[in-house]
Amino acid sequence: MHGFEVAVSLLKSLDADSIGALVGLSADVVMLVDHSHRVSRVFVSDPEIGSYGLAKAVGKRLQDLVTVESVPKVEAMLSGDDKIRHSRGYQINHPSDGKPDLPVLYSAFAAPEFPFTLVVGRELRQQMLDQQRLVETQMDLEADYRELQEAEARYRTAFRISTIAHLMIDGERKTVLDANAAALALLSANGGGIVGRSFRDLFGKQDRDRISDAMAEARHSANAVFLENTKNSKGDAVSLNLRSYRENGATNLIVSVWASGDAVEARRQHVEKPVAGVADLSDLPEAAVQTNAEGQVIAANALFLDLVHAPSLAQVLGRNIGSWFGKSTLDMHVLYSRLTEEQIVRGFSTVLTDNFAGERAVQISARRNSEAGQVQLILATQPIAVERLAIPTPGAPEQAEGFANLVGKVPLKDLMRESLDVIEKICIEAALDQTNNNRAYAAEILGLSRQSLYIKLRRHGLEDYRPSN
Repeated sequence: MHGFEVAVSLLKSLDADSIGALVGLSADVVMLVDHSHRVSRVFVSDPEIGSYGLAKAVGKRLQDLVTVESVPKVEAMLSGDDKIRHSRGYQINHPSDGKPDLPVLYSAFAAPEFPFTLVVGRELRQQMLDQQRLVETQMDLEADYRELQEAEARYRTAFRISTIAHLMIDGERKTVLDANAAALALLSANGGGIVGRSFRDLFGKQDRDRISDAMAEARHSANAVFLENTKNSKGDAVSLNLRSYRENGATNLIVSVWASGDAVEARRQHVEKPVAGVADLSDLPEAAVQTNAEGQVIAANALFLDLVHAPSLAQVLGRNIGSWFGKSTLDMHVLYSRLTEEQIVRGFSTVLTDNFAGERAVQISARRNSEAGQVQLILATQPIAVERLAIPTPGAPEQAEGFANLVGKVPLKDLMRESLDVIEKICIEAALDQTNNNRAYAAEILGLSRQSLYIKLRRHGLEDYRPSN
């Protein structure tokens, strides 16, 4: 109570301009409003705020300076009837032609015998922008989560209704992680569940050692491991196909089981026959990989495994070659588009990201076999960073032409994402040039926080950037 009396006495001892200047030291907007709700004095900390009509607010009713939905808030604030809301403040919007509304959090203070109501505001543009970005990010995350759920439901449905028995096996414990209905009917002796049970126990005692050996071999083999004429726990002869896959950093197994028979065996041999035209890459002196026309790996040598830090060939087979070049999703699109026209490409520079997220500059020489629909690539590591040929360097005169040449060869969303990164880098460099490398001022003219600017500087490799002039 004592502090409030001191504040009242201070208001009475100062003139209106002094009050506005003093309070304005810690506020964005300060107004003195008379009993008829007309603005007698106004003080703004940022000249840009004045463009929202506040610079010419003197003599006007405060209700006439705000948006329609904010008028009741102004009247409630000036009346002071809602004490709870009054202590929290009122978010009020000021309109402006051609720009978004200016959100301001206002609080009003009145004292007996003081002729004005002191209205103090803190502008919320940055907070509103952050909230908008948060909502957009949340919406994107929800959309991605829905897509993930839908994809999971599709694959789960296909797994469940398949007429071939499929089981997921824990590679370490050798227990069943999951099994579909066909596996339950084929391997369960009494109709009970098999999830959580030891996989080898689902077969006859005479074949359990073979099962254990096959599982150990499949975990470290690049190819599928087959077992034929194996007896299940019911005594029926079955055949198995065991293949390893990676899940959460562990090597697990997916096992397909079917009743032994000539017709089924013939279908298996047809499906599992090796891909024709796969070259022997083991003797090449550089990292080499072979893919199909869609970029899926069908062969690789040991040097490539070392380059991407893959412990076994099984972990790279079937993956798309572009998954190691995620720094720029355009690169592999550009390379494979050029191969359709030129058949052979040499000295294609890009950045490889290995399985441990390490980056390394490489040059790729590639050849396309049109008849087999396959691509062979040789990757040579570079000791220093080299200029990438896929995307024009920012600011180059031929930049627009370079992007135009990619239309029709690269998906528009990938081209737009890459071009936005280039434009963002150009704008940041221009801001640093204009401000003579004053990072705080550059962030301000770009409409970014300092932290956001520093994040973007690191992403574009501009931490040590210095203006050329």
